[in-house]
Amino acid sequence: MMVRACILLILSLFFLFTQNALGQRCVVSGYPLFKILQELWPEENCYLLQPQRGEFHFAEPTPKDLEVIKRAELVFIVGTEPWAKKMYRLTSKDKIIGLSKPEERIPNPHLWFDFTRIESALIDFVHHASVKKSPHYEKIKRRLNLFEEDLNLLKEQYRALKNCPVKEYYILGHRVFDYLFKDAGIKEIPLIKGHHHGEVTPRNIQELLLKAKRGGARVVLLGDRELIRYKALLEKEGLEVREVWTGDYNKEGSFIKLMQENLSVFKYTLRCP
Repeated sequence: MMVRACILLILSLFFLFTQNALGQRCVVSGYPLFKILQELWPEENCYLLQPQRGEFHFAEPTPKDLEVIKRAELVFIVGTEPWAKKMYRLTSKDKIIGLSKPEERIPNPHLWFDFTRIESALIDFVHHASVKKSPHYEKIKRRLNLFEEDLNLLKEQYRALKNCPVKEYYILGHRVFDYLFKDAGIKEIPLIKGHHHGEVTPRNIQELLLKAKRGGARVVLLGDRELIRYKALLEKEGLEVREVWTGDYNKEGSFIKLMQENLSVFKYTLRCP
């Protein structure tokens, strides 16, 4: 009897959890956008599609995720996820806010570093029907104003990096930060070609090491966390390794705070005064 009661309890809890999840009106694709909505709309328990240990370029929605998306009133996506175009067939396009549109050809999928696109998407967000009917709508608008002030300040601070004496940096990972430096004339030299994770060989590491030394670098940035295993090797060769948040994975802190932390690392790497 006790075993049967436990099974019934587990099934009831599972059913309750599933019903609560399916009833959520706000769905967010990945950590950068999730963090932004947590700053703007903390009262709403938005459903995050990217799993805790999932990676932006490879995480795929589960059957349960797809059901949550169908029932949601608002779906906030980057638009460069491998599955993004499916969303426009799965639910009404009026429900979807994206940093990019399905017909766009995007050279770099890390659009959360394009602050202008974020600002544009947040205008759509604050005018979205599901947000406007929130009892916290006035608070959301005030928070958005503060967020935009912080974002504009960050935009100016990143643009000011063009005055740094060093004009390139090396990253242990794939290409990520193009949008942050499009107005600063700073070049990113990644370990992995392209914008997605790829196979890393000792030859790749050796090539990056030689490029960094020839370029007079004193710092190599760690973009892909799984490549931390090469940190000791680079440090043995006299290079300092500093982590930057790519947005591909979770890290504690708000979006603005993490962008400020990245800014400090870049200023140090580029030897800014």
